[in-house]
Amino acid sequence: MRYTFGDCVLDTTSREFLRGGAQLHLSPKAYELLTLLIEQRPRVVDKAELMQALWPDTFVVEGNLPVIVAEVRSAIGPRVIAAAVIKTHHGIGYSFAVDAQASNARPRPALGGAPALLQIGKQHFELGDGVNEVGRETTCEVFINDPSVSRGHARITLTGAVATIIDHGSKNGTVVNGTLIEGPVELRDGDELVFGRIEARFQFGRRESNSTVTL
Repeated sequence: MRYTFGDCVLDTTSREFLRGGAQLHLSPKAYELLTLLIEQRPRVVDKAELMQALWPDTFVVEGNLPVIVAEVRSAIGPRVIAAAVIKTHHGIGYSFAVDAQASNARPRPALGGAPALLQIGKQHFELGDGVNEVGRETTCEVFINDPSVSRGHARITLTGAVATIIDHGSKNGTVVNGTLIEGPVELRDGDELVFGRIEARFQFGRRESNSTVTL
């Protein structure tokens, strides 16, 4: 089974964990913990059950569990985001607290092998595989020179035919199809986005006109 959440992918067939298209190492215990929590989502799995699953018929102090949780969160991403994915229920246990797309199929390549696009007015920004930063910083793949947009506003990650967006805690927020996002969101062809006050459209495929330009 292949689980996709945010810019992360957990493949239980190949036992691979990827973030932003790059494979990251998880220790066997961390892999087992993440797999258990994602398969049981959104149920809160208590500490005793986790301890038994990770260390069956072995006496291990409970203090080892937070160490494994910390390893999983570190692989998922920044602390605030990872803590929202692997949620702590104090005195009880942990849960996988965000939506995950489960599939038995491998992701298909983008349509025609072409990159995804972010259209802002008459301008088109090509998005490549992996991480694409959006913001007012000139080094961003999608540079938007508008005061309502933060320097590091958001990130769009492409993994095969799967695209996800996450806001970087920007001042004015990121909106997808009219909803202010609070965590990773999977994008679909034609989705309407707003960064600050700048409207954009996400799409797969290559435009036929000239090369990418900036605002």
